[in-house]
Amino acid sequence: MANPSTSLPLYERVARKNTIARAIELLILSLLLSLLAYRILSFEDHGFSWLLAFLCESWFAFNWVLTVSSKWNQVEYQTYPQRVLQRKLELPPVDMFVTTADPVLEPPILTVNTVLSLLALDYPADKLACYVSDDGGSPLTFYSLVEASKFAKLWVPFCKKYSIQDEYEQLSQKIEDAAKGSIPCELTCEFAGFLNIKRRNHASIVKYLGRGVAGIQGPFYGGTGCFHRRKVIYGLSPFDEEISGKLSDENLQKTFGSSMKFTKSAAHILSGSKSTSSSPHDLLSSVEAANQVAACVYEYSTAWEDVLTGLTIQGRGWKSTNCTPTPPGFLGCAPSGGPATMTQQKRWATGLLEILVGRRSPLILTLRGKLQFRQSLGYLWNLLWGLRSVPELCYATLPAYCIISGSRFLPKVGEPALLIPLAIFITYNLYTLSEYLRAGLSARAWWNNQRMWRITAMTAWLFGVFSVILKLLGLSETVFEVTQKEQSSTNGNDDDDADVGRFTFDESPIFIPATTVLLVNLTALVIAILGFRPAARGGDGSGIGEVIFSSCVVLCLWAFLKGLFGKGKYGIPLATVYKSGALALLFVNLSRWTSMG
Repeated sequence: MANPSTSLPLYERVARKNTIARAIELLILSLLLSLLAYRILSFEDHGFSWLLAFLCESWFAFNWVLTVSSKWNQVEYQTYPQRVLQRKLELPPVDMFVTTADPVLEPPILTVNTVLSLLALDYPADKLACYVSDDGGSPLTFYSLVEASKFAKLWVPFCKKYSIQDEYEQLSQKIEDAAKGSIPCELTCEFAGFLNIKRRNHASIVKYLGRGVAGIQGPFYGGTGCFHRRKVIYGLSPFDEEISGKLSDENLQKTFGSSMKFTKSAAHILSGSKSTSSSPHDLLSSVEAANQVAACVYEYSTAWEDVLTGLTIQGRGWKSTNCTPTPPGFLGCAPSGGPATMTQQKRWATGLLEILVGRRSPLILTLRGKLQFRQSLGYLWNLLWGLRSVPELCYATLPAYCIISGSRFLPKVGEPALLIPLAIFITYNLYTLSEYLRAGLSARAWWNNQRMWRITAMTAWLFGVFSVILKLLGLSETVFEVTQKEQSSTNGNDDDDADVGRFTFDESPIFIPATTVLLVNLTALVIAILGFRPAARGGDGSGIGEVIFSSCVVLCLWAFLKGLFGKGKYGIPLATVYKSGALALLFVNLSRWTSMG
């Protein structure tokens, strides 16, 4: 008779009731379509501003369709981790990978904390392995991992059993001392072989952890916090029992690299065999394989990338599962400050756009593969991050253009049609605010996210689009940029946290577009307040709607407004202000010229 404790499920799939949310989403969509219909029917009575508004709002409506489709079937997975250890014999071996590239931008103590957290998992030790990949080849990272391995071997089981933390504090102090000084000389020889690894840049890697579309084919693979079965990564589809016989040695090497031991292992997995390999494991071959792994040469000319890998896997018909236990299983470090955040967002937008225009676009995999149509729409919502910058930027400058040129893009006060954009504005913001509150977040978090969405669209995402365009034209190549990772302060010193949350700037041109938009809208508001607006032809000039809209843009760019008067890293550099001022002056003159024309 089966043991009842081992027959209980490890998780349950629970469908979320979101009838009210669906109704609100459909209401917003119907309002957007009504606004587009109004634009079309009244287009003859208006000019350029009306056309630009129609194009931008068409994009917003399309993007909202993608959003509604992705959120329509919401499911959650209730997990029961306490039942896992009752099935020790059934637990599979797990390989865990930790990546790092720069000991300055990614302090070794963060890498060590990650490794120790993984090694301290409540999982059979003989089925758990942890690998660290350091593209920077840093001796400091190497030393930190040596100390971490000693700690894990001697102290992790003991400290875990008796909840002792003193030994970890000693380990942390050792690593911090090494970061300030030099590596102990006894590790110099041990590091000699490791030192020969050259620094290099990966292909575009997107680290976005999206919630995915769990009700369709499951969440997207975002680069971390994910588990894969080897046969799935290696190319087996759910409809194939084995594919190794279909792959030549050349294809195996192209896909899995030059390591013979690795390609042989991959072929064994793809054969569908559940037995372990019977080939002997002599010391010499193991050392040779370890050297190949350490050198990372086997990765050259191979096909891999996180979002692209997940897209390819689901394109074969596989489904993924979104497990969100409490407390969360994975937590990450986000970059702090404006420059690091913009670098990360630009990298994400660039990588996602490269996938969109590549050979494995979601729409192509839907037509030629087994990617479900609604799943491809979910991928499009993700991959179109960068392209959103163009309509966002145009729409942010539209009210200023109307005020300066004496035109309008909103219905007049008193017209019934004015209720449409007003209803969209109120309904959308209240709905998104309610989502934040239901998720346990604050109204301040919602407002900060609304502002950052506009800021990143006008800065990082826009430059991501430029990067991909230059690459497609053969004028430039995209590169992987490492962002600063910082750990939170635990010393309780309030003075250190006085400036936490303040937006920071540097001399990067990435801040020029948003600064220009701010200056343009400030100029438009001054013109409106002082009554310098040009006389409208036929009484069809801008009204209170454009002024309110322009004020909202300034509020979204409040961090940049404070940056105009800030000092040091909290102030926008004068070079950026001068360049943005010149562009704003050009915009104002062109807008004036169109009004005279």
